[in-house]
Amino acid sequence: MKRILGVTVAVIATVGAMAQGTVNFANLGAGVNAPIYDTDTTTKLGAGFVVQLFAGSSAGSLAPIGTPIGFSTSVAGVFLGGSTPIPGIAAGSTAFFQVRAWNASSGADWATAFAAASSGNPNVKFGFNNMDYANPLGPATSVLQTPPLGGGVVTPPNLLGLTSFHLTTVPEPSVIALGALGVVALLLRRRKA
Repeated sequence: MKRILGVTVAVIATVGAMAQGTVNFANLGAGVNAPIYDTDTTTKLGAGFVVQLFAGSSAGSLAPIGTPIGFSTSVAGVFLGGSTPIPGIAAGSTAFFQVRAWNASSGADWATAFAAASSGNPNVKFGFNNMDYANPLGPATSVLQTPPLGGGVVTPPNLLGLTSFHLTTVPEPSVIALGALGVVALLLRRRKA
């Protein structure tokens, strides 16, 4: 009886794993060549930076998938996370994705790095695909939608449509205030002339 129960549990777990959709979490592969750059827009990310996949059944339901991974040590700007299961989304379905990167010293996860950036820490560097640069702390303007997910014997699709992006920093509030004061002074001076 115990043996039958054990086999039944194993079969259910296997079927559940096969039904779950998967994607190739990498920015290099067939149809994808999207290195990620530092804030200078020319230096590709490497040691000291991490990247994480966020996914969901809609653009508004993105959640972190797995744990953050480091960048390749042999090819700068590239991450190779491999086949990654997407919980709650069946194989053959489509899903929405976002790739987020940040400097690892800012936090072990996106939420911690985001909180550090929101508090005005000028050392935080972060970014994500399709970012709204007018409001870097706000949500992304759009996310990727994959071809049907892999699963079981179906090969996971690459993150087709992923484009290169660069990290940004959030200026300290005092720097913003100083810049605004300078603009006001210039406008007043121009008005008097």
